[in-house]
Amino acid sequence: MNEPNRWTEAWNAAWIRGGLTFKSSVLDAFKRHAEQVFPSEGCGLLSGPADSPLLVDSFEVVENLADRYHALDPETFPRTSRTYFKMHELKTQRALEEGLEQGRPVKVIAHSHCDSGAYFSAEDAATFAQDGRLMWPCAFLVTSVMGGQAAESRLWVFNATSNAFVEAEYALL
Repeated sequence: MNEPNRWTEAWNAAWIRGGLTFKSSVLDAFKRHAEQVFPSEGCGLLSGPADSPLLVDSFEVVENLADRYHALDPETFPRTSRTYFKMHELKTQRALEEGLEQGRPVKVIAHSHCDSGAYFSAEDAATFAQDGRLMWPCAFLVTSVMGGQAAESRLWVFNATSNAFVEAEYALL
């Protein structure tokens, strides 16, 4: 008997289309992290139970590697962690796979912007979607941190029809 392909299921999951409900404590935890690492961009993975596809109930910090990459190769990576976030792609891929296997998929990749709005930048878009295909089956949360204080948070999802990221609704629980 064939086991279901969890990746195929994830690409069809409701969470990649928005309409998520975040536990307030999860959004608060990400905001605190973003404030703590300011003036660098914070980043993390938000997950929840597979049997409740629109619920996000946990947050895990992911190290922003932008400064390391910039120090090693400033020509290829001209931006520092103040204006850019770089996640370890292999570790992120493994976290996504483990979440699917354990019934607690990563539903959202979160990052902050320093002294700027909670928009989905052209750099973000180029990182997470190319040639009309999303890199990972996730939605994206961007939190604005102004002067060290978390401000607004906005949820973004990829719309394959328009080949663009669009803002999506979310609720708090």
